[in-house]
Amino acid sequence: MKGPSMNRRELIKTMAILAAGVSGSLALGGRTVAFAADNKNKILRVQNDQDITNLDPANRSGWYDEMVMFAVYSGLCQYKAGTEWGWQLDAAEVLEQVDPLTVHFKLKPGIKWTGDFGEMTAEDVKYSFERFIDPKLAAIYATDWEALDHVEIKGTYEGLIHLKHPFAPLFTSTLPHASGLIICKKAVEAAKDKKIATDPLASSGPYRIGEWQPRERLTLVRNENWSGPHCFYDQIQLVPIGDLNTAEIAFEAGDLDMTKINISAIPKYQQGVAGTTLTVRPALAYTWLGMNVDHPLLKDIRVRRAIQQAIDVPSILDAAFGGAVKPAFGLVPPPLPGARSKNIYPYSPDAAKRLLKEAGVSKLQLRLDLTTSADGGTVAQVIQAQLAEVGIQLQINQMDSAAFVAAGQESEGTAWKDSQLRMTTFTTAPDASWVTAWFTCKQVGIWNTQRTCDKDWDKLSDDAANELDQGKRAAMYVKLQDQLEETGAYVFLYHGSNAWVTPGTIKGAWTPDGQWPLFREIKAV
Repeated sequence: MKGPSMNRRELIKTMAILAAGVSGSLALGGRTVAFAADNKNKILRVQNDQDITNLDPANRSGWYDEMVMFAVYSGLCQYKAGTEWGWQLDAAEVLEQVDPLTVHFKLKPGIKWTGDFGEMTAEDVKYSFERFIDPKLAAIYATDWEALDHVEIKGTYEGLIHLKHPFAPLFTSTLPHASGLIICKKAVEAAKDKKIATDPLASSGPYRIGEWQPRERLTLVRNENWSGPHCFYDQIQLVPIGDLNTAEIAFEAGDLDMTKINISAIPKYQQGVAGTTLTVRPALAYTWLGMNVDHPLLKDIRVRRAIQQAIDVPSILDAAFGGAVKPAFGLVPPPLPGARSKNIYPYSPDAAKRLLKEAGVSKLQLRLDLTTSADGGTVAQVIQAQLAEVGIQLQINQMDSAAFVAAGQESEGTAWKDSQLRMTTFTTAPDASWVTAWFTCKQVGIWNTQRTCDKDWDKLSDDAANELDQGKRAAMYVKLQDQLEETGAYVFLYHGSNAWVTPGTIKGAWTPDGQWPLFREIKAV
């Protein structure tokens, strides 16, 4: 599998857009496609990487759920669209940090739930946030609220959020993010199992779910009870397409209005597609190759270290992206404080061969699991060739996103026991605490598919989230990544970018990393 090649001129233009900290949109001319935008009937068709799996803020699965959740729920605040990270008021008319341990909020009166559940109140806020720390729920995203002591209700719409200790990420990756979304207490308590799955039970945002055809289309329609700013589109139709090559074809065929594209596809749109706007943002994401330390073939750290040192990341990225993507030196993406600038164990095939010999390993055969991505497939092929040079035969196993996630989680069966190498991309929020949260002992068998576990590491991760001095925090996150590399279970690959194409008749709106389209603010021009 090979992505489109780049000539020197294309590469220079691509690198100009993908330069560190740079984002932008280009209105393009040239080749024409049949766009799907139905502005007359105000319908917007959007690619989503995967179908929804869980719309519970405490137990959501990923950005593909969050794309829907930001439209159907409200939070006290929400991220701003644009190129700079910041938040703005949403359901709250007042939101202020009184002191390091206290946050005061006051809801806007008159926010109504769908389904005749009445008005949003401070009781809903208390219920939404405190359930994260309820051990009975076993919230996947419990770390977002681990500092919470309780929410004190001061009136119908007013309350105080009390923390057990200072918590630096509160206004960067908790309150404006999906863990800060407010659910309806009455609706959840009325549900048979008192759980939210793919039905939000009650909505307070500008949209609600109209129709869901699993694996085909999810349609969001206007929430008749919404009293906030008017949204342009009557319907948002989300189409789950994990393969971005397929999504690109659908866009050009007129079946989609907005789609993410592979990084390797950027030059094609720069060459000119009439009436198209290309938007590229530096991603708050991290892609790495992880190794299951519990697999019999990977228990020996010398074998894992050999794999680390057999992989030449710059060569991989040059082959896959023409050098337009920079190597990652850890999991924390720049420009977040705590991003590393170098690796401890550099590329050295000689060292890799020596380690394998010391471990008494020869003719090692391994499997690399990854999702069905053209860019990912190219990266995997280069890794395959590099490992072959040190005597490791690698089978590449691409699968759809849902199957890939399930293959790493204990709750989905025993497939995780056969997992060996996995190439994974996680997106993150603008705070390094959101990066390290998924590699703790508690996350083993959930999102920590490497199964590395060190209680001291977990404590340092907790301490870093609570540290308010940014310099000290950054040093702590560098140390945490150093220790992950020392396990031998991680090969850091790249952070990359998010690239979207839309017709020129649509004015898009995204979070600064380009991860989530913000449907409230997208409109026709």
